[in-house]
Amino acid sequence: GEESLSEAESRGAALFFGETGDCFHCHGTVLFTDHRFHDIGLDAEPARGRADVTGDPSDVGAFKTPTLRSVAISGPYFHDGSVATLEDAVRYMASGGKPDPSKDSLLQPVNLSEREIAQIVAFLRALTSDEPLVRPTVP
Repeated sequence: GEESLSEAESRGAALFFGETGDCFHCHGTVLFTDHRFHDIGLDAEPARGRADVTGDPSDVGAFKTPTLRSVAISGPYFHDGSVATLEDAVRYMASGGKPDPSKDSLLQPVNLSEREIAQIVAFLRALTSDEPLVRPTVP
């Protein structure tokens, strides 16, 4: 059936898709991913990331933008699992990431209050599917 968003979820969606949140640049499609690779400045010494595949030094530290569908149940977050909670992941992204010369210029600090972060998290929790989460197995 069709479900509507709560007030907090709606406000979170407005922040997510609006210029205030800036999230839509990489997560603004129906699948909530642009299917591209970005360095979000997470590592002091970046992991090789996409460079392991391409051999291109400009791809060091770049990882594929994950879908945000069911993100509330898919933690820990980021390629290295270094962030335990969805709130902290949103807080990190809103901070603009750590200083890193190869960080993607799309990731800029945005001034979000703790209430606005909670509203974005409420919206992201609303993206949780009823289907079971299946994690890929590594041989």
